[in-house]
Amino acid sequence: MSSKRIVFSPRARDRLAEIADYLYRQNQSRSFVTRYLDSFSQFLETVLLQFPECGTPLPDFGEDIRRVVYQEYSFIYRINCDRIEILTLYRENRP
Repeated sequence: MSSKRIVFSPRARDRLAEIADYLYRQNQSRSFVTRYLDSFSQFLETVLLQFPECGTPLPDFGEDIRRVVYQEYSFIYRINCDRIEILTLYRENRP
């Protein structure tokens, strides 16, 4: 098991809240939104904790900035000593 942990920046937490609100308005189901967001967490924990450097490097944004994509959402992150910080996320088909 990895000694790293995943943390979300305030911006990433805000984006998750926006996504949750949008999904709820579309589906009217808290359980759907919870399952959907849980799938994000499971993906990030499975992939990033085991393979933190698997993401595509984004040198234009910084030396340690990377991106992974899951269900049309890009997660922008950086690896620090003992943590993987999710900086933000966005849906791929939106500007």
